[in-house]
Amino acid sequence: MTTEVGNKLGELVTQAREAASVLSEEDSDLRPLAFARVLDHLLGNGNGQANLATAAPEKPSPAPEPIDSSLATEQQRVAATARYFDIDPDGVRELFDLNGDEPELVLAPGKLPKGKADAVREIALLIGGVRTALGLETSTLHLREAAEAYKKFAPNHFMETVTGMNTLAVLGKPNSRNRMVRMRVIGAEAARPLAQRLVADGG
Repeated sequence: MTTEVGNKLGELVTQAREAASVLSEEDSDLRPLAFARVLDHLLGNGNGQANLATAAPEKPSPAPEPIDSSLATEQQRVAATARYFDIDPDGVRELFDLNGDEPELVLAPGKLPKGKADAVREIALLIGGVRTALGLETSTLHLREAAEAYKKFAPNHFMETVTGMNTLAVLGKPNSRNRMVRMRVIGAEAARPLAQRLVADGG
């Protein structure tokens, strides 16, 4: 018997004794019977069934299934990117390869500016924009890898170019090799017409 159940039983016995004690001396021989009847009533709550055990704790409700908001298919990723840049899906495929989880810039090299700094600025807007559209974090490493793929990476000027863009917020310490990059509102506003121009006929 647990301590809690024992304490409850003691309380019920005390109540039964108090109820039986109200009988007069002439009816003292009825006190044991009255005590037993009252205790039986208290124990069974009037239905003859013991009610001493504490109620079983309620089982917690199962946690709701987490919402799956991932862009699991290429079609979903293309649609999200098309909405972000306000271009059609075919235009998205001219700019990006979205077959995998990580987007890849596939823009024709001739459409980028010849100057490395100007090309890096456009690459940064495109990479930052597509990763934002897909709900992915962007870092300077992502921008650097894309610039290297297009042979537009200038080791001595890359970070200066990126941090000098008012369209981006570059977080982290100045000497960090891989810093967080966030698109500012004006960055998104600049990325859309850029993408639209690049996919336009003759762009």
